[in-house]
Amino acid sequence: MIRQGSNMPAFIALLLVASSLLDWPVATAFNNAYTPSRTHIGSSHRRFTTKLHSTTADSTKNTSRSGKSTTSLRSTSAGDGKKTSKHAKSNNYKSTAKKAKPTSRSVAIAALANAAASTYQSSGGGGGGAQAGGGAQAGAGTQVNAGSFATRQLEQDNYYKLLEPRDKAFARLLVATVQRRLGQIDGVLDCCVNKAPSGKNKHLVQATLRVGAAQLLFLKTPTFAVVKETVEVLRIHHKVTYSVKSTHVPEPMIKFVNGVLRKLSRTVDDTDELYALKLLGEKTSPRDNIAPWLLESWERDWGIETTNLICDEIMPRDERSITPHIDLTTKYSVGISLGLDEGMDKFNRLVEQLGEDSMMLPQGSIRVGVNGDVRSWADFDEGTWWVQDCAATLPGIVLTRALYDKHSGDLSNLRVVDMCAAPGGKTSQLLSAGFEHVTAIEANSRRCHRLKKNLDRLRFDKDKYDVVVKEGQKWSPTTTVDGILVDVPCSATGTGSRRPDVLRRESDISELLDIQELLANHCAEILPAGGIMVYATCSLLKEESEDQVKKLVEKGLVETLPIQPGEVPGFQDAIDENGWMRVIPGVLDGNLRSADGFFAARLIKK
Repeated sequence: MIRQGSNMPAFIALLLVASSLLDWPVATAFNNAYTPSRTHIGSSHRRFTTKLHSTTADSTKNTSRSGKSTTSLRSTSAGDGKKTSKHAKSNNYKSTAKKAKPTSRSVAIAALANAAASTYQSSGGGGGGAQAGGGAQAGAGTQVNAGSFATRQLEQDNYYKLLEPRDKAFARLLVATVQRRLGQIDGVLDCCVNKAPSGKNKHLVQATLRVGAAQLLFLKTPTFAVVKETVEVLRIHHKVTYSVKSTHVPEPMIKFVNGVLRKLSRTVDDTDELYALKLLGEKTSPRDNIAPWLLESWERDWGIETTNLICDEIMPRDERSITPHIDLTTKYSVGISLGLDEGMDKFNRLVEQLGEDSMMLPQGSIRVGVNGDVRSWADFDEGTWWVQDCAATLPGIVLTRALYDKHSGDLSNLRVVDMCAAPGGKTSQLLSAGFEHVTAIEANSRRCHRLKKNLDRLRFDKDKYDVVVKEGQKWSPTTTVDGILVDVPCSATGTGSRRPDVLRRESDISELLDIQELLANHCAEILPAGGIMVYATCSLLKEESEDQVKKLVEKGLVETLPIQPGEVPGFQDAIDENGWMRVIPGVLDGNLRSADGFFAARLIKK
């Protein structure tokens, strides 16, 4: 894995790079989308964000460790665009010369600032609706999630596209680390910033401070590089705000940021410990990165002990303890899960070709360690595999298993449906299983385009599938359907280890709950007697998963077809008393401990 600095964790960067280099997004994005929301968590995070949104014209002082030296900051609401000093004008003149030389830090800060500005404008009532996966439509004024939007901003930035691969990887790592550790980062900054700047540059300053703190706290970047290179971003005449493509940053504001980062980078007394790390240990907790309501929900659903296991797995205290990996599903994987020998030789050969850090997981996935550009991996061009978390394969496996057993191993005359299909991981599983025909339903036209592109790369027979752009609850089959897989839009809270923004979403998921129930009921209604249905989510919330299935069963159209131990090797301990499968991060043994949170219930039409 490409690294910047020394001893830097690369887990999130690896996953995000895989997402950008492949047509396939990271595995957890295959199955669900969620209603975007604004990210405000924890008291320290709320205080720091509020300070940065303050419209006061008072001065801000940054005090050094000794308390004797201070840096004064004039309000940007009055100072932006005005002449500050000859020194400031000189710096701005110099920054213009650097305009064509973006850096990893500059594009990362720009992405975070643009995303924050978008969130701020949207929350003020000026934003339009945002579409949730599976056809859900959020109403006007819906707040845009800054975390997920930052990654999109980064990928669309023309300056980012000019960077070398090494610098692109570091830029993505910076954005991902800020997203992942936002609560703790803001908690530390809250100890150093008494009153933050206002004006049109407030989001830029906020992003710069966060990127600088992230390097000191979690990436172990040399302190001199953190201060010098991060502060220099403010002097680069660059697209750094949401609504203004180029802006001069007043010198007092630059000095303010410099003062804060210098304070954080100092060592404590006679020790080698950075002041930033001292604050991190004394003033924050990894739980600060998770919305309080979500922690409370987990404790209510799973208990305190299991909640601690979840937190330790998705938000470890030491980022360097994370072992980077990507899970792949192959065209042979479903057959292997059924106990078939066909394709096993090719599968084993592929595992060997993918490198010594690669291994087969019990249910038929391949886990690959850090191994360079995924486009260079064995059989990428041949379309043999796709990125998909091992837990995300479970719904497709249990649906295929039920139909395989019911029809004595002959799937060639059966037709199945994949609801909310984009970007195509489950559809690809069903196609590789050998069904006569697979219908993929997707409400979002943009995601549908990606789905088609992915299926093209995998070279599936186009006569074997149809892709329909339509809301699932409005689609009805014209021929007999033997099975339906409905992986409903949800909060995606089971994917927090690789999508940290979902851990800070707002607590109101009522719209998602309504859509889930609507889709589940519709699928049960259109399924013929004896047909098999699998309801699935990548949520760690019972109200989106177990509770929805209980309501559906109570209506009398379907009943549980229990998942049996051994149907999905390695996951037998995830089967609950109802015969449903519940995967919780940090609970299973061995390599499956790091699997995404997932739920699957298999039902049969009465």
